[in-house]
Amino acid sequence: MSPAYVSRINQLDALELDEEIHRIFVARAREISRLFTPGITEKWTPEINAALRSLIFLFSLGTGKSSFGQKLLDLTYVDLTRNKSALFFLLSVLPKYLEDKYVDPSRIPVTPRDRIIKKYLEKIINVFSLVSFINLLVFLNRGTQPIILERFLGISSRNIATTRPRTIGYSYMTRELLWHGLMELFTIGLPMINFHYLKRCFVSYFSRRGEKDGGVEIIPRMTSQTLCPYCGETPVLPRHAGCHHIYCYYCMSAHFKVAGSFNCVACETELHSGDMKVYSVSS
Repeated sequence: MSPAYVSRINQLDALELDEEIHRIFVARAREISRLFTPGITEKWTPEINAALRSLIFLFSLGTGKSSFGQKLLDLTYVDLTRNKSALFFLLSVLPKYLEDKYVDPSRIPVTPRDRIIKKYLEKIINVFSLVSFINLLVFLNRGTQPIILERFLGISSRNIATTRPRTIGYSYMTRELLWHGLMELFTIGLPMINFHYLKRCFVSYFSRRGEKDGGVEIIPRMTSQTLCPYCGETPVLPRHAGCHHIYCYYCMSAHFKVAGSFNCVACETELHSGDMKVYSVSS
């Protein structure tokens, strides 16, 4: 193996570490902003992010040839001159600032000028994303310059300490794989579980069955003390469906979305979706 060889995983990890350092700074800035009047810092979020990126660059590549992520992995840039460093700063901070200011979905364009800028920036970002993907394929083949900016400036990474290999324990790798596998299982599997149905089965199994009022129309009465049996709050858009209890519209509808019928949470009377009615004083 050539002494100038740099593993692909080290180069990608250096980029991830740089982004993680920026996210840590952003999180700390948000914690500090909680002391200010709400809404003040949100207006200047793009400028704050750009300032943080500038500070990180100033104390890393601004004074040397390695970013913080590269220093952690004993990497440095080759042929990084002062002019290239200035271009690196400009092309890494300015596009991110424009994206945060005009393309961020949480920020709504105010003026027609902002909408025009957003439209053209989205096209530029789409083209840049395609070029970055092609560059990633080239990087996986050649093993150098994982981001398009490095290829544009003609700089690449090399090892500072060639005698110290990077070792990763199998226990750590196994734990990470298991954790990510569990996270994917939970994020995909949990939304598919019918919690309303399970809760209904659990309650019906451990609760007594309420008395049936065969054929007798029940007219509930709502007072200032009436509470929804499901959420325990004053019923919003009150509904009833065959028992003395009055539900919120959303609470009752959520149960009927699960199944066409369910047992009342309070009295265990079987309620049917076809019997759901709007509560009114005249009823």
